[in-house]
Amino acid sequence: MNRILDKKIDSLVQEILPAIKNIRRTIHANPELSGEEFETNALIRRELARIDALTILPPFIGTDAVALLYGKKGGENRYNVTLRADIDALPMQEKNNVEYVSKNPGKMHGCGHDGHTACVLGAAFVLSKLTEEFNGSVRFVFQPGEENGALARFLVGKGALENPAPDAVYALHAHSTVPVGTVKTMAGTLMSGITRYKITLEGMSSIRSEPEKAVDAIAATSSLIMQMNTLIGNKVSPLDSAIIDFSKVEAFNPAGDAPGKGILTGHIRYLKNSTGETLRNTISAIVKGLEVAMGVKGECEFEEQYRTSTNAESCVELLKRITIEKYGEKMYQTMPQPSMGSEDFCYFLEKAPGAFFNLGGGVDKAYCHNPEFDFNDESLVYGITLMVHLALETLRELEEGKKF
Repeated sequence: MNRILDKKIDSLVQEILPAIKNIRRTIHANPELSGEEFETNALIRRELARIDALTILPPFIGTDAVALLYGKKGGENRYNVTLRADIDALPMQEKNNVEYVSKNPGKMHGCGHDGHTACVLGAAFVLSKLTEEFNGSVRFVFQPGEENGALARFLVGKGALENPAPDAVYALHAHSTVPVGTVKTMAGTLMSGITRYKITLEGMSSIRSEPEKAVDAIAATSSLIMQMNTLIGNKVSPLDSAIIDFSKVEAFNPAGDAPGKGILTGHIRYLKNSTGETLRNTISAIVKGLEVAMGVKGECEFEEQYRTSTNAESCVELLKRITIEKYGEKMYQTMPQPSMGSEDFCYFLEKAPGAFFNLGGGVDKAYCHNPEFDFNDESLVYGITLMVHLALETLRELEEGKKF
């Protein structure tokens, strides 16, 4: 690590830290749900507009903000590093007693996206003062709808990662239960994919005194649940992991006593995309079998919202080296196993090698998706600094011919 440059980065981070802290708290006090981040987006764009060196792009899907910063060190500017922050909040009522508590009833930043946004904004401010230090470009992506709808797939699909295509992508996530500033991640498969399913079984209503005229959708739906409950043991290797959950079971009886329609909804989680495909195909086959065995008409709807997230070993190793050189070995932790949680950063990781990492917020803090969660402002300096170093070091190594 270049110690002179490192000290310059530290000085720049400290210079902007009070403003970034205020931005984080302003976002926290004004949470907006997935796809509705209009005021959040406007705030981000106002802050980005203060950086003369940035090229701010028009929205791709409505409430996103994407900006490019080009280095001035010389060369062809061939390489790009992309830094991403998610910006949406959760449909939860906040229970924190802070001056910047949510002003929007039933909405709160209970997953740290206010902090993620502040870290990437801070990195943009710092890197804009360091354009003489790098060749290439840094893209800053402020993405809506991570919590609901996995809007990254549409943002990426609309071309947000094109012209230039990224050579590496990075994102961080607030993480309680580990000391402030600690980096925790792993190479390879990091998080699961998720498929949302909706299965409709259409039977035939009848009064109870004439059951022979009915096709009971409840019986068929019950059979479907029982058979789906066996799939993890029968179709998934014991060395793999998957989860099938049942979110809702509904029965409809428009005319008689015997329910004529059953609807089953839920999710499938898996650590291999191929496992997800196997489970979807098997569920479809079970439904076809019920059509024959029980006389119902079946319809399966599958929506793969999140694919598995896979970190590139090269990017994780760079992150590890930067963290240890900057903060010491105790500030880097390797996850012992993948998480069954999911992230739509997976769509960024399918476009380029990269690393998604957890950033410690303190061992005594409420966990995310909790009404008492609050991003720890003490983590901001670590998040901004790591993002800046990742961008600069990745571009430097790419220029030197390293393949990520």
